[in-house]
Amino acid sequence: MRMDYTQVFLLIWITAFWGYYLLTYGKVEEKHERSTRARYGIQARWAPFFGLAFLGWTLVILVYFFHYNSADWAWKFSFLDHAAVKLAAAALMCFAFLMNILFTVSIGKSIRAALASGGEAKLVTTGVYRYIRHPGYMAFFAVGLGCFLIIPNLITLAMLAYTCVAVYGHTLEEEQKLLKMYGQAYRQYQQSTGRYLPKLRRP
Repeated sequence: MRMDYTQVFLLIWITAFWGYYLLTYGKVEEKHERSTRARYGIQARWAPFFGLAFLGWTLVILVYFFHYNSADWAWKFSFLDHAAVKLAAAALMCFAFLMNILFTVSIGKSIRAALASGGEAKLVTTGVYRYIRHPGYMAFFAVGLGCFLIIPNLITLAMLAYTCVAVYGHTLEEEQKLLKMYGQAYRQYQQSTGRYLPKLRRP
């Protein structure tokens, strides 16, 4: 069976993502989230939708890998089906993976220290967090957009729209949690940094 390079790229990308996540941040994230929600009485209403977006893109990539013609199963946006667009999308997804690494490196130490001491994780405002408040969520937007540009059809467009809604809702919920945890310190941090993109002018 002849393979298109985009099939191979996406399979390598999603395998590397899940491998990295499960071996690093994923080992401590859920435990930390459970303890934080219990301590502050926070319900994670958007978390399941956020998780489904990850699983949805994983399924799309696997189907595309085994069935290249799945890109044609729903209305295909042929004007996007060009090598230059796909290369740009691959570069965008590589950038997203880099952002994911930077985000986990920046926040991982704080979470591991909190779990070890049984205390509260420190507010991280260094590294990539110096410029944006939610680099991980911004990276996920980039992943969704990159997958859509590589597999440009109605199904992936719907997935991209769902991802944007789920990530935005989860972001708002996350910010409410952080305000409860850090109060005025987080409010000041909000004023000095952008949510997903750096602010052009910082106070």
